[in-house]
Amino acid sequence: MASSDASLFGIAKQTALGTPNTTDASFKYLLFNRGGIGPNNVVVPLDNEIGGGAITRDVVKMGVYSGGSLELIPRPETLGWFLLGAFGAVATTGAGPSYDHTFKLGTNQFDAPYFTVRSSPGGLWGEQFQDMRVASIGLQFAGSDFVRSQVGFMGGLPARIATAAWNASSYLDGGPQFIASAADTKIELPTASQLKVLAGSFTAGMAIPLNEQWVLGSYSPDAFDITRRAFGVNFTVKVTDSLLYSKMAYGSDGAAVAWAADVFKEAAFAISLSSAVSPFKLVISGNGSNEASGAANVAWSVQPIGLRSGGNVVMNVSGVFLADGENTCQAVLTNETASYA
Repeated sequence: MASSDASLFGIAKQTALGTPNTTDASFKYLLFNRGGIGPNNVVVPLDNEIGGGAITRDVVKMGVYSGGSLELIPRPETLGWFLLGAFGAVATTGAGPSYDHTFKLGTNQFDAPYFTVRSSPGGLWGEQFQDMRVASIGLQFAGSDFVRSQVGFMGGLPARIATAAWNASSYLDGGPQFIASAADTKIELPTASQLKVLAGSFTAGMAIPLNEQWVLGSYSPDAFDITRRAFGVNFTVKVTDSLLYSKMAYGSDGAAVAWAADVFKEAAFAISLSSAVSPFKLVISGNGSNEASGAANVAWSVQPIGLRSGGNVVMNVSGVFLADGENTCQAVLTNETASYA
């Protein structure tokens, strides 16, 4: 019996759609907890036809695309590839050994790189999946735990390939982890007032519909165009006063007695996730504007508070990033990788 822990999963950026990356040294291999990527065959049964009897008479393989997801503890280098797939553009500053990579929406908000993914379940065989795009990424953080992640992929033509030249151990990203209890891990909202966050998440989702990608004469989709993007945050917060709840539930000024049809918007905050090892850090933010400016682009809401005997008062709050060009949302990743070009 083969062990799952002998499996390999690698990712490399492509130069263009339809051009898989075949350079072994371009790949970075991941450590992950569960998940996988595989072919998704489109199999269509023959229509029920009069005179054909009671049982389906045939099925036909009409096409194929690839997809799947991983759950993992993200590492600073390969996290950059996931963020590039989610945001679409990156600008890098700094000099070795520390570089700052700012991931934002590009001039073309629908653009993103394509990747080639390699997989070897249990080390038993090798597969290549070309034209893969990041379809989703989530970062979860909770007190006294590692920062954890889920990343989803969608893409094109699968192929069986040999693994002999992969040399995965030489290109394994086993870098340091981000830790929720590290000194520089914090949430600030609003106006530099630190929240007591018990747990939270940041999510990015890309809509990649395939219904208009199946063209005549091809068994695989024509492309994997991104038609929408969405960014959001969610926090479970230890409640110490009524102000934030009042703003989110009753009205943006937080002082009114009566409910008002105001949406509380505040973007003067940052999610700062740090490693115990310098210089590795990730900072996620909106456009930076505060509530008073009228230009803040994160809209907040709060769920009804559920109380339990013997527990603290906690609330779940959610923020949705609203459109503001390249300033809609950004993630600044500090690591030792010189470039994601």
